[in-house]
Amino acid sequence: MTMQADPDAILSNLLELLEAEHEALKAGQAGKAGGLLQPKMEAMQAFDALVEDPARLRGVADVKVRMERIVRLATENANLFSAVRNGVGQAVTRVSNSTAQSYVGAYTAAGEKTAFSKATGGYAKKA
Repeated sequence: MTMQADPDAILSNLLELLEAEHEALKAGQAGKAGGLLQPKMEAMQAFDALVEDPARLRGVADVKVRMERIVRLATENANLFSAVRNGVGQAVTRVSNSTAQSYVGAYTAAGEKTAFSKATGGYAKKA
């Protein structure tokens, strides 16, 4: 959108994108939310240009309510993205810790760990 785009359309477009991003994040679809990044950034640039000239907002229906909703959604979405980032980081840490601590091999008759390549003897079959 250009700087001369309809103020109502700028606000509506940004609200739609933020709401779609919010729903995707709440549903755990971070990839879908990430796919909205480029159009959201373009909508934010148009919004910034609109806010630089407050006279363009005169006469726009429900402008105060819509601006408050934009701010609220942007804040909530930032918090949700932060939660996703923290969750992914914790999952990566847990997986890397579990693989470092896990053991794949066999045990001797005395109960000591031994690699499969050094395992000897028979394996009992369970009925």
